[in-house]
Amino acid sequence: MSRSKKSRKPGRMKSESAPKKVVLEEKEPRARKTSGNKAGTRQQVAKDKAISSDNATAKDPRIGSKKPIDLGIVLTPVKKVKKQEPPAKASVAPIKVIDDSENLEQELLAIESNVELQQVAAKVDSGEEVSEQEAELLATSLERYQQLIEKLGLENDEASEAAEETDPEDELWDKLDSSDLSDFKE
Repeated sequence: MSRSKKSRKPGRMKSESAPKKVVLEEKEPRARKTSGNKAGTRQQVAKDKAISSDNATAKDPRIGSKKPIDLGIVLTPVKKVKKQEPPAKASVAPIKVIDDSENLEQELLAIESNVELQQVAAKVDSGEEVSEQEAELLATSLERYQQLIEKLGLENDEASEAAEETDPEDELWDKLDSSDLSDFKE
């Protein structure tokens, strides 16, 4: 058999049947099950509640702050608000131990060997009048001298050495030696 190629063009023969038009009856759409609320019901419910509570005014939940806002330029000067700085953290820094006892001893020797200071002290001891500058020099240097003695611990050492030197037994012997034995003679 010979092969013939198919074509889409209608041939000599026309299609005998015309397309049939089917008339459909209009049916009412069936009621479907609903899940949830329709769009916009949240605002509607809020409006209903607002109307029921305040009959005079209806409140819109979308309305924000009631604070008035200036729309123009404010003529009053604006005060600057200082920012409060957070309190500093209490961090413990390592303490450096500085051995400056040599410096303190040198300063103590300088005060003791000060010629002008010795002259002012001699005037005060003899009862002569001293000027204000000399009195101030004497007061500040004596104050510093006391501070240096306390820092170096010289004052306490001298007192403790004196206490250590006197033993109770030695005191008894000294008392016996110094007593007058002539009172015991008849």
